[in-house]
Amino acid sequence: MDELLQQGTRKTIYEKVRTHPGISARELQRSLHLGWGETAYHLRQLTEGGALRRERGGHRDYYFTPEVVWGDRRTLLLLRSRAERTMLLALFEKPDMTFLELATRVRLSNSTVSFHLRHMLDLGIVERMLRDDLHRYHLKDPSRLAELLKLYQESFEDALVDRFVGAWSGLLRE
Repeated sequence: MDELLQQGTRKTIYEKVRTHPGISARELQRSLHLGWGETAYHLRQLTEGGALRRERGGHRDYYFTPEVVWGDRRTLLLLRSRAERTMLLALFEKPDMTFLELATRVRLSNSTVSFHLRHMLDLGIVERMLRDDLHRYHLKDPSRLAELLKLYQESFEDALVDRFVGAWSGLLRE
């Protein structure tokens, strides 16, 4: 693998993926100011050489270094979506919300919340429970979500994530 990363563009792409796991090929191309063909070529070299892993999500490919485990890859892919990231942070801050409470809190349409919530349930990141005749939603592993957000905070460039990490880090110190 060392030989694979000798080439400058490949090393730059690898480092960007390492610090921004789950970044899409298009985001890589734009953020590194590369041509599409150049980006695709080097990503193919890096994945075939075992330096990167490619995950298909919807109509895009997302990239990770091999040490990012499957559960973290699923969560990081959700965090790449602004709507899903907002919903996850809302569920972290106030667990056990009903559907309508969540939709109101994140200020998204019911159909948007329904679509993304179903995706998060299918991946096992969010769980649903019945209490007081209402379905309530909570994160399956909130501490891991917090760890991933703190570890990769710079890759989200989001004031909401910054506030969350600041508050969560303060709780750890106490």
